[in-house]
Amino acid sequence: MNQELLRELKQNKIHPVYFLYGTERFLIEEALSGLRAHVMPEEDEFGNAVTLDLEETPIQMLVQEAETLPFFGERRFIVGKNAQFLTASKGKSGVSHDPDALIHYLKNPLETSVVVLTLHGDHLDKRKKVVKELLAGARTAQFDSLKGKEAAEWVVRRLRERQVRIDADALKELLVLVGNDLHLLHQECEKLATFVGENGVVTPKIVSELVPRTLEQDVFKLTEKIAERKLEDAFHIWHDLLFQKEEPVRILALVIRQFRLMFQVKTLAGKGMSEREMAQQLKVHPYPVKLASRQARAFSEKQLRSLLAMAIAADQEIKSGKVDKELAVERLLFRLHMSA
Repeated sequence: MNQELLRELKQNKIHPVYFLYGTERFLIEEALSGLRAHVMPEEDEFGNAVTLDLEETPIQMLVQEAETLPFFGERRFIVGKNAQFLTASKGKSGVSHDPDALIHYLKNPLETSVVVLTLHGDHLDKRKKVVKELLAGARTAQFDSLKGKEAAEWVVRRLRERQVRIDADALKELLVLVGNDLHLLHQECEKLATFVGENGVVTPKIVSELVPRTLEQDVFKLTEKIAERKLEDAFHIWHDLLFQKEEPVRILALVIRQFRLMFQVKTLAGKGMSEREMAQQLKVHPYPVKLASRQARAFSEKQLRSLLAMAIAADQEIKSGKVDKELAVERLLFRLHMSA
């Protein structure tokens, strides 16, 4: 949960209207759950806790709920999810919102109601009067996706809450395997914390054993075998992916992405950039840059440009229907091996 919001709640500072928005759905939902837990005791929830989907219900109905006195409790907790009417999008047909109803309520909110509006996305239309009034009159909190260092710090904090530490290399491995999807990272943190127990330490070996490999990780190993000129091992990984029912076109897309990253890293390294500077410019976590840099040492810049061009050509052949998708990838692996 947003630390500033949490501090306010601990000080019993409760606002009549909240607006939670941004690109990170997990953080929005977590903040919403935290608000509900602090504001609405379980024994008071019946009749007093209401959640409306604003893509199916007009905002004026939410305002009516907010203007209703609580039933056998101190306050009501009204949530309006998917507030798409605050964007430039038209939203679902058949729902006619009256933004003036919300504007009017913001000027004189009921003391016994706590209203929370949520919006997932980065398309808030700040030109609209209702948006301007909401941002000025509500307690707003923006939750954007965490990347790089922010995601790493989030994992460390999440494990620290469980009184668990994580080794630096284990943290890097976890982020490579899972990425910056906070919902998945939360699940893996819970699993790792339960496994090592209180005051335990998460090591790279534990991450390797407990966290499932992603397709991205397998494709990285595939390109690594190509870099090592180990065609047999590359085909073993390829056939294993097919056995797991992975889609050849998706595998190829990730191969292209990895070769593109290797080419970009090789090019930027030639300009004297450090791995940290490359990560900032490419807007990716430093660890994948480090791994791509390591792989790229096996090739010249010219070779990487050629390998990337071959992979893109194979993708175009598949999409144009000129060749079977499995055959196209297998032929590409042979070509990559011969050119490496």
